[in-house]
Amino acid sequence: MELKPPEWANDAIIYQIFPDSFFNGEPYNDPPDTLDWGAPPERNRFYGGDLQGIIYKLDYLQKLGVNCIYLTPIFDAPSNHKYDTRNYFKVDETLGGDEALIDLVEQLHARGMRILLDGVFNHCGVEHPFFVDATRRGKESRYWSWFHIDSIPVVESPEPNYRCFAGYGKMPEFDLSNPQVRDYLLEVVRYWFEKADIDGWRLDTVEYLHPDFVRAVRERSKEMKPDAYVLGELLHLGTSWFKGGYLDGGMNYSLRKYLLSFFVFNNIDAKTFAEKLYVLRRSYPDWANYAMYNMIDSHDRPRITTLCNGRKEILKLILLFLFTYPGVPAIYYGDEIGIEGGSDPDCRRSMIWDEKLWDRELLEFYKRLIELRQTSPALKKGAFIPRIAENGLFTFEREYGNERVVVCLNNSPVPREYKIGKPYDVLLWGSARIDSCTVSLDPYGFTVLRKATERG
Repeated sequence: MELKPPEWANDAIIYQIFPDSFFNGEPYNDPPDTLDWGAPPERNRFYGGDLQGIIYKLDYLQKLGVNCIYLTPIFDAPSNHKYDTRNYFKVDETLGGDEALIDLVEQLHARGMRILLDGVFNHCGVEHPFFVDATRRGKESRYWSWFHIDSIPVVESPEPNYRCFAGYGKMPEFDLSNPQVRDYLLEVVRYWFEKADIDGWRLDTVEYLHPDFVRAVRERSKEMKPDAYVLGELLHLGTSWFKGGYLDGGMNYSLRKYLLSFFVFNNIDAKTFAEKLYVLRRSYPDWANYAMYNMIDSHDRPRITTLCNGRKEILKLILLFLFTYPGVPAIYYGDEIGIEGGSDPDCRRSMIWDEKLWDRELLEFYKRLIELRQTSPALKKGAFIPRIAENGLFTFEREYGNERVVVCLNNSPVPREYKIGKPYDVLLWGSARIDSCTVSLDPYGFTVLRKATERG
């Protein structure tokens, strides 16, 4: 039987959290030499955020309107980002340990919310005991064949003589052709469903993984929880991952690239933007488009507030598109209050909890977006119908059942008009003027309409 994404993905608003930077709920477990909250991030130092901190802020997240959180890695590891895993069967003590995760999941589920964990299965860290044993005992180690090691002795510098992620010596790659390695990692997948009742996995660097292993992760996940959601980090077009049934969804970096090109950098026009979106949609099965993780930044990309360089009107157009386009909208922690940040690690600044420093207008915009999305079946799972794409004007419709929603975006410094062809006299949102069948948009304006008779 062909596996499909869970139904709840249609209703999901995902909030990505970098745990060390979100909130420090238990200062007693802070690593040594912790940064002051609010200080500029440093690659090799911690803020002290933990899972208890997330628990303390669940009211905030629920009021925002998100209903699923995705955590970057939380398993035992020496770094603040924890993509250099030391023990896959243990939540890092600086984050509160196993019990903190169990408590977090229970409290999320009690609120009708879900959680995704980050599965870093392409590589581990140099402190992982299996790699340590292989480097110490060489070919006598039972774990020698678990890695791609070229020669003895094993050295990290001047260049590693073992395969490692992106040439970074601190992250040796597993040999996933070894059945023992696969069984070990699949047991990790099973273990955290059983131990903590998680709701799915985000697979790190999925393009580095063997497809058969990815399919096995998905199958194991569905065995443990039939409505589990498994998505992969897709930096490029990922057609084969969906035609082959390997994933439920993917981090839609291709969509992000087109959004930035059209709205922020202005190096493609509306017509080209529409053409690229068409090719992207048609590259995937229809069901996959609705389960894609649509994001505009993340823990290793510059923040959208910084990329827009103070142009909030552009930021609003991007966000409105993100929440009205097919797929699962995703928010990177703090974007909703205007946190800025450049390239990694600057994009991992500590969350701002002093409300006087929040961008209140932006926060209310996010809340309105989430409300709009959650109250419209057409925006969650309706057909996408492209309309006009010219001179900065980009319009489309979403249709589901007897609901039809029209979205109009004017990514240009001059007013534009759009003939809607029939009366849509219910203005859901925006500042456009509607005269009979014509929508008049201000420079960088937008509007969202619904057919009046469908208000019932």
